Amino acid sequence: MDILETIKLSLEGLRSNKLRSFLTMLGIIIGIGSVIGITTIGDALTKSVNKAFDSIANTAVQIYVKPKNADYDGGELTDSDYFSENIINYLEAQKGRTIEDLVYHGASGQGYVKEGRDKEPVSIVSTSEGEKNLFKLKMIAGRFLNDQDVARGKSVAVISDKVLEEIYKVPAPEALGQEVKIDVNGKLLVATIIGVYEYEEMKVMGQSLNGASSSVYIPRTTGDRELLTEPRTSYYDIAMTLKNPDTIEEDAKALVDDLNAKFYKDNPRAEVAHYSAESEISQMNSAMGSIQVAIGAIAAISLLVGGIGVMNILLVSVTERTKEIGIRKALGATRSDIRKQFIIESVIICIIGGFFGIILGTIIGLIGSKLLEFQTLPSLGSIVVAVGFSMLIGVFFGYYPANKAAKLDPIEALRYE
Repeated sequence: MDILETIKLSLEGLRSNKLRSFLTMLGIIIGIGSVIGITTIGDALTKSVNKAFDSIANTAVQIYVKPKNADYDGGELTDSDYFSENIINYLEAQKGRTIEDLVYHGASGQGYVKEGRDKEPVSIVSTSEGEKNLFKLKMIAGRFLNDQDVARGKSVAVISDKVLEEIYKVPAPEALGQEVKIDVNGKLLVATIIGVYEYEEMKVMGQSLNGASSSVYIPRTTGDRELLTEPRTSYYDIAMTLKNPDTIEEDAKALVDDLNAKFYKDNPRAEVAHYSAESEISQMNSAMGSIQVAIGAIAAISLLVGGIGVMNILLVSVTERTKEIGIRKALGATRSDIRKQFIIESVIICIIGGFFGIILGTIIGLIGSKLLEFQTLPSLGSIVVAVGFSMLIGVFFGYYPANKAAKLDPIEALRYE
């Protein structure tokens, strides 16, 4: 008996029991749908995280001061424990070697840009020239802050196109030279607009990482002069971009070790630590990958349950069709023919179930990824694996019933009522 005739007989057997065939497929549909849906949502989440970090330089590193050990109970760290001007000057001297840009913020906070009755919430960031490269800011008009702005403590500001649209309602070039009035806790800060950048909200799982408000950038020295009541003696953290993208972790660790040896060796309370954009992305992707595998494994159990369901139904089918098997054997069908028919029937059930499972998984994935605000489709690889796994389940769980049917004695089978 050729393969086409065997497939035809298998399809006729499925059509004669449509409801039972559908219920048999249901376990496969749910299993494949769950696996496809979970992998699609996982891919969307990974892409969402990577896109969010796209707005940060891949060579970005932040160093900060933390208690030297977990058992430290000497109270909170004091200003003297944080980064002093001596440490800042030491790091500035490293620029051009391992460090590309150095960013340490002055007084910052939340406030409103005001113009008449209009106001827009903003974050005030007192910074320097390196901020532009650190966060990959795209300038629409004008320029970003430079070293002279910081050195002279100029009253200048760089605003976002979001503030421009909500407050000034003019093309970006026309905003240059205008005054921006920023209310910070009741204190009015007035600066001249020197640049407009493109605001981009960082989102992961639909949640904003940089807040719904955009930032207004002013020189670090200006922020300290206008917003602090006492002179600054230290900085809590320092961000930087490193020169060599291939050795970020090694260079960052070497820098931290150097700072600890030179400035914190005799400090019993505090030490310097770091984290990088690269390591954060790697850790998040690794964690999400582990979660995805774990949930996928749980979903795969439903595939095994579906396969057992296929085997049970085929065993029932063998019993119901015992006489038919006897007649076919009497007419010359071999054990191989009978075995092949039932295995193909099992594979067809699983492939059709897998097809509908892919559709279900795509729908689940689209809904889930839409909620994450990063829509994506199932990968070709996951679809190929799903189809291949469906066929494998069909062969594996179909073999036992098929073999049982093939071993039936034709005389005993013909007597079966």
